[in-house]
Amino acid sequence: ILELDPLQQIVAEKYIDPGEEYFRDHFPGFPVVPGVLMIEMMAQTAGKCLMAGTETSRWPVLLQVVRGNFRKIVHPGVTLRMHAKITSVTAATAGADAYVVRDGERVADASLLFGYVSRDVLSPGFEDEVLRDFLKRQGDS
Repeated sequence: ILELDPLQQIVAEKYIDPGEEYFRDHFPGFPVVPGVLMIEMMAQTAGKCLMAGTETSRWPVLLQVVRGNFRKIVHPGVTLRMHAKITSVTAATAGADAYVVRDGERVADASLLFGYVSRDVLSPGFEDEVLRDFLKRQGDS
């Protein structure tokens, strides 16, 4: 996580390691980041923005990819930057618009719909380590 304004917007980065196992068959000799993983990156990024501002007994979960576009092929060995803006928040759902950038160029985007589950369904004591570490760093500065 690079920037975070809870329930508003977030920016995060992820290095795409060429050694990831899924590149063996996606596609042999022409490794491409699967579109479903870019959707997941956008959803995880937006989810962290929601988690940071949501009452702690609830956990956001992706309900629907309202719209998704893959604009450019992404090969391994690059750093992707995910941007997400929360577009709506109600007691039952939240919406987000997100996009992925490689070297300043948009490679994917999506509109996402989230719902909430009770944190009681998660493993006891579970924390999102990425969000926890970011918030801790912010508190230390």
